Amino acid sequence: MKTKYSIWEVFKFQIKGILEANKSFIFYIFIIYAFSAGILNVVTVLFPRYIIDAIVVQNINDLFLWIFIYGFSILVLMLLSTISQNIFSGNATAIKFLQARIFFKKYRHVSYRYLEDPTFQAKRSTALWASLGNNDSGYEGTLRSLFRLFPQILTVIGLTILLGLFRPIIVIVALLLSLLQYQFDLRGKKYKFEHRDELNELERKANYFFLTGHDFSFGKDIRINQIQEQFFANHKEKSNIFTSLFKKLNVMGFRFSIPGMFFITITNGLTYFLTANAYMSGEISIGEVSSIIWATLAITLGMQRMFTEIAKIKEDTSYTSEYMAFLENDDYFPKREGIEIELETLAIELVNVSFKYPNSDKFALKNISLKINSGDRLALVGINGSGKTTLVKLLCGFYEPTEGTILINGVDIKTIDLEYYRNKLAVIFQDVLVYAASILENIVGLSKDPIEHEKAMQALKLAGLYEKTKSFPKEEHQELLKVINPSGTDFSGGEKQKLSIARALYKEDTSLIILDEPTASLDAIAEKEIYDNFKTLINNRTALIISHRLASTRFCDNIVLFENGEILEYGTHESLMNKEKGTYRSMFLTQGKYYQKGALQNETI
Repeated sequence: MKTKYSIWEVFKFQIKGILEANKSFIFYIFIIYAFSAGILNVVTVLFPRYIIDAIVVQNINDLFLWIFIYGFSILVLMLLSTISQNIFSGNATAIKFLQARIFFKKYRHVSYRYLEDPTFQAKRSTALWASLGNNDSGYEGTLRSLFRLFPQILTVIGLTILLGLFRPIIVIVALLLSLLQYQFDLRGKKYKFEHRDELNELERKANYFFLTGHDFSFGKDIRINQIQEQFFANHKEKSNIFTSLFKKLNVMGFRFSIPGMFFITITNGLTYFLTANAYMSGEISIGEVSSIIWATLAITLGMQRMFTEIAKIKEDTSYTSEYMAFLENDDYFPKREGIEIELETLAIELVNVSFKYPNSDKFALKNISLKINSGDRLALVGINGSGKTTLVKLLCGFYEPTEGTILINGVDIKTIDLEYYRNKLAVIFQDVLVYAASILENIVGLSKDPIEHEKAMQALKLAGLYEKTKSFPKEEHQELLKVINPSGTDFSGGEKQKLSIARALYKEDTSLIILDEPTASLDAIAEKEIYDNFKTLINNRTALIISHRLASTRFCDNIVLFENGEILEYGTHESLMNKEKGTYRSMFLTQGKYYQKGALQNETI
């Protein structure tokens, strides 16, 4: 696995990106801008010489001729450079956004275990935002620096010829001092690059408190629990630390730029001295004095800008190199080419499965052995943190067992194509996510197939959300959330859960359905409707149901009671209730007594 790429490898990567974006014409824009902007700098320095000399000798014809040539040249070159610059600017950003979309597509396949890893998130933030998060740094920054570099090279070449014919020593001094300043620039860029991880991590933490404080979904809790001041204080603390480091980096950058001011003064002083001597000895005209002085200033600044851009390109390609290394990390994006097996029906067997989360020494599951036949309905119960949801994550292929084997229809899950396998799963997660899209798009995605549309509407009916959907002016095309569209609707917790159930019902060609607290946010009537349609919801599929409402287990063939990552009890509802000192029996009776008439009268409140 490669962790660092050379400048030329980064250039090759970016050229590939330009071609993939169908922006090959941008190379011609580079050439047009380089020549128009470069020649413009030379013309601006050279032509005033002839105008001044015409004024001195009072030659009106030559004066108007040179003014016309100078003005026309400036006009044409400025038009070319401005137009090409505008065309390039928009397309450079478009190329970067294409690369961001490529990253987005790749990120969908990141190994799930890293999504909950803060170290990975810090690396992701550094790789992504340092390269793609700014118009003038990283991926796009390299393009823009190259775009600015070529005109400077042409300017320096043209003016070097002009000054070299007059006094070569000026060119030599300017070049040596510019190279010296380049070394200072490199040291400044290196210092900034060495602190990039620390800076990005501080910004990520500060942004968490800033964005969370503005997040609508946290609004009620923040206000009721009066934690606005806490969020403000935390954001202030993190942003102050970030600002302090940012200022320190800027100060260091300024220190490394100071020598350049002295180098320009030295070069200009030498030029003024040699030019004055040449004029007083009659070697050059007053117009040539003007051209030489302006040429010296232009070539000095041009060289410094040229080497500054080169130093910046080196810095930006370092960021893009990190981004490339991140994308090519096989550990983050495992290239798993599994097999496709018959999954019309689905049976599961766990053989001595143990699991602990990354960066943890504690096992969340311990030596689990369990067999679930095709079409079985199994309830997973237990207190919070007992291992139920962890088991679901393993069955969804989000994690691999630390020890033991999970068999799907007798085949090790590690050898099965994950995307193919997940297409056979319908999962209702406890934490329901609603996307800023229409109700229909939240179920079918981008499909425009009328058959899929009808299937989605049927799913909404069975989930109990059809009438609500039809009550909107735009019906199933009503947008959800106000993040993108101000007229979007915010569903209640129960409505979100119904939407999640509709998604599972829509995915009717699946073989395994997993329901993690499917009715937790529903009222009693809505919950009854779901259970009344339970047979339709399951539809002969293998089913796993996680619920703290133990009454829901009556729909299941068997029940597994988890405790501290282990299977404590297993059996049917009747068999577990027959255990006089059984934990399941105790939990069921404890929960059930609150629904019995008069039960609360004997409780001390």
